[in-house]
Amino acid sequence: MFTTGVKGKWWKGAVLLLLLLGAAAVLVFQFNEPLRRRFHGVKAGVTLQGKALEGLLEHEVKALVSQMAAHEGREAVAAQVDPGKERIIPELNGVELDRGATVRLIMKAKPEEQLSPIYCKLPPPLCWDHYPALPAEQGNPRKPSVALMINVAWGEEELPEMLRVLKKEQARATFFLVGRWAEKNGALVEKIAAAGHELGNHGYSDSETFPELDARSAARSLRQTNEIIFEAAGCYPRYFTPHKGEYNELTLELVSRQGMRTVLWSLDTVDWQKPGVEAMKRKITANLAPAQIILMHPTADTVELLQLILPHIREKGLSAVSVGELLDPDWWK
Repeated sequence: MFTTGVKGKWWKGAVLLLLLLGAAAVLVFQFNEPLRRRFHGVKAGVTLQGKALEGLLEHEVKALVSQMAAHEGREAVAAQVDPGKERIIPELNGVELDRGATVRLIMKAKPEEQLSPIYCKLPPPLCWDHYPALPAEQGNPRKPSVALMINVAWGEEELPEMLRVLKKEQARATFFLVGRWAEKNGALVEKIAAAGHELGNHGYSDSETFPELDARSAARSLRQTNEIIFEAAGCYPRYFTPHKGEYNELTLELVSRQGMRTVLWSLDTVDWQKPGVEAMKRKITANLAPAQIILMHPTADTVELLQLILPHIREKGLSAVSVGELLDPDWWK
């Protein structure tokens, strides 16, 4: 009995001692700032956009991120519908800093990690999706870009040099292909896609006038061209442009039903009429503005023109991009 009593007292004493030591450790940890920051703060060497965050506690990180969020991001820009011309100018998504996700990223970061904030999209109230059959002839003018639309029904002998110039100038384009041409030039179609350019649908034959086609014929032309392009390049076109810019409500509806959008242009080189390189250059430079879609074809003069205007486009602070990049609601892909 005596032995048991001693052991019981010893055990109780040990527990009490552990509790006292634990309480002392909590008090030390609570009031020892460097210790708290070492174990609960941001890890050593972690930065956010180059700003050192080491040792910051979570409430301090939240305050810092909130301060950043107040000065970063963009408002959403709604699509604009022009009832008179029956056209649409696509929207731009807004962007805001995701505070919660950014704070979590920082607090979980490993030592020496260099971080960037996490952003989220803010869709505007009116989007192209609300009017999928309406065509667009330009992008949103707040995007500092222009799109190159190259319609191809002939001119395959000029395409290799055209691709070389585009690569040299770090420009992208959308090649709208006639299905019959693509059927005969599969290797070139594949080469265009491999070079990073976008492929669009220009109908099966360049002799087609879509307003003159019935629904069955128009749908077949669109579908057949899409399949030919897919077979050659492994991708389906997202955009369609009609020959001579001629279309009707049926055309727009059929294009929309096939999951594509109809695209026109805002600046035409009219290169097929052979006006000469200097005349085309004057026209482009005099009318160049953000968000324009520039129409051209694979001619020898157009290849020379690209070498002259692509540097000029850059000098104006604009990028030469594909139609899809220009019309995409994100600011950049």
